[in-house]
Amino acid sequence: MSDISIPGVNSKYGTDKMIKGLMDAERIPLKRLEDQKQTYDDQKTVWQSLNTTLKSFRDSSKLLYGFENPFKEHIADSSDESILSATADRDSTNEIIKVKVNQLAGNDRLLSKSLPSDFRVPKGIYSFKVGDSEISFKFNENRIQTFVEAVNKRSKGLMKAKLLNDTADTVVLLLEATKTGSSNKLLLQSDSIELGLKTGIIKTVDDTNNTADLNSVSTQTLQNNGEKEIFSINQDKVKLAAESKIKIPFTPPVDMKSNLLLQYKIQIINLPKEEYKPETKPKGPQIESPGSISFEGITIDNSPSRVKLPEWTPPPKPKFINSLDIMSINGNKPLPTLKDLDTVQQFSIPYSTIGNSLKSIDIDNINTNRQIIISDIKVINQDSRNGYEALNPVSSALDAKLTIDGIPVTRESNSIDDLIQGVTLNLNSTSDKEVKIDIKPDRESIKNKIIEFVGNYNQILQNIHILTSRDPAVISELDYLSDDEKKAAKKNLGLFQGDMTFSQLKNRLQQLAMKSYTTPSGNNLNLLSQIGISTNSSGFGGGINKAKLRGYLEINEGILDEALKQDVSKIRELFGADTDGDLIVDSGAAYEMDKYISSYTQVGGLVATRIAGLSSQISSTETDITNMDRQLDDKETQLRIKFGRMESALKTMEQNTKTIDNFSNSNN
Repeated sequence: MSDISIPGVNSKYGTDKMIKGLMDAERIPLKRLEDQKQTYDDQKTVWQSLNTTLKSFRDSSKLLYGFENPFKEHIADSSDESILSATADRDSTNEIIKVKVNQLAGNDRLLSKSLPSDFRVPKGIYSFKVGDSEISFKFNENRIQTFVEAVNKRSKGLMKAKLLNDTADTVVLLLEATKTGSSNKLLLQSDSIELGLKTGIIKTVDDTNNTADLNSVSTQTLQNNGEKEIFSINQDKVKLAAESKIKIPFTPPVDMKSNLLLQYKIQIINLPKEEYKPETKPKGPQIESPGSISFEGITIDNSPSRVKLPEWTPPPKPKFINSLDIMSINGNKPLPTLKDLDTVQQFSIPYSTIGNSLKSIDIDNINTNRQIIISDIKVINQDSRNGYEALNPVSSALDAKLTIDGIPVTRESNSIDDLIQGVTLNLNSTSDKEVKIDIKPDRESIKNKIIEFVGNYNQILQNIHILTSRDPAVISELDYLSDDEKKAAKKNLGLFQGDMTFSQLKNRLQQLAMKSYTTPSGNNLNLLSQIGISTNSSGFGGGINKAKLRGYLEINEGILDEALKQDVSKIRELFGADTDGDLIVDSGAAYEMDKYISSYTQVGGLVATRIAGLSSQISSTETDITNMDRQLDDKETQLRIKFGRMESALKTMEQNTKTIDNFSNSNN
């Protein structure tokens, strides 16, 4: 059976080998097309990768001169972040402020007395108010735990309720307002008041305000400046003339307690200052002529009167007094200094400033051209809640109090963003010392963006050197590349050797990197090398370093850090500046490079055109390969048919030969 041969399937004549040899020769053009297509594919991949690199460089260029440039970024450094921290945005400006945190804003947290674990809340309508917002809900008698769940469910984020086990058999109820600030007290209303009294959350207090006795005001003129009226009273407002004293009594004196506050409002009226005209020397008395006598044509004059006038001394220039420290209590304790403002100033004076008794408010208005209006004088219970007071407050609704550069400020929150433009202050704790907030450019962010810009520039040059050179040194000298990156680089080595597009790109970028730019600051800073960016910022070593001759940019961080420290605005102008005053950037290293690279990366630009051309060539080549594959398949099929017929004919001849031989042998 070993000599059985089926034509077209197996062959003892070696036709398969002959067909393969013939087809290999026929496939040489196909192999060339496939190699060409692979070259096109590689070139397209390179252009796509280069396009990504160019876009990254363009993006990093735009970041250095566009509206999001880092030169407007600021940071706020605090000298003690445990007391005060701050953040600054792009709208802030360079400045140093001093802040003293006197009081943190607080929220109401009201605690009940110990209650039985099975305490039941009676049926009713329970209402609570925080600031201007209010919640109200019906509640059927149930366990206090159910009441807590009902409060939290209907609180609308205004308040929270919580049960705490103070002992194994008792609980305490905690009601907490979520907002801070004195205007956001947690008030109990309707049936909540009865529950609060029953559980010991609140108690009844006398909410009577102690007001000043305006009927017993006493005054004194310091220096009569011509005003007939020293003071006037109109609707609880007292107006005091310049250069006058006033004593406003409390009758009877107020017995001060720690929860009482003295409140009053002050308005300053600055009068026009009269221009001083010095007095001129008087002419003195007019003395009549002594007369004369005539006799027979002779006239004899009387001797003139001789009056010795005293030496004239001009009167002194009137003193102009301007003082804002004019307020005191009880005749001896100074009140806070006023501010020279036209608006109404409001003051709240705590018990610690006043002492045990408040007898009077005294105003010593020694000012020459300033009237004072004081109004709304009263002593209030700051813990009062419409006639009720918290019995066990864990914390109270308080405003944050601080001074900024000596100016007192009050806010409802410990996060304050409306005092300094672009700056948010976060109050963390109180302190007697001032905290310095230094608002300055975010130099680290600027530096990182510049480093990114230089890195993307060097990436473009690296790709160009690899694609246009056959020298393996352009890869080996890049010691920061990984093994995989070096392998990919070797594959592309010299792929576009002689392509003028890459040479033009490299030469133009190098020219822009060395160019002197026009800036509003003149020649003080117009070269990248002046901020430590050049092809040899670190200097040459003992010999010639070929890598330094390829145009890669280096950064001398010491020079760059010093330049950033000196003047950030000049560095911003170096990368992008408006030289003609139309508020549009028209010069600078980053601007020029972005403008140049855009011709490569824009829609319909050079890179897109090259990629489109290669895609077309790839498509055309793929069509040629497909057609040639079909032709070669047909060719191989025809060869197999022909060789099959030949083998069949040979086999027939062999069989006929065997038949003849057998016939001859049988006759012998």
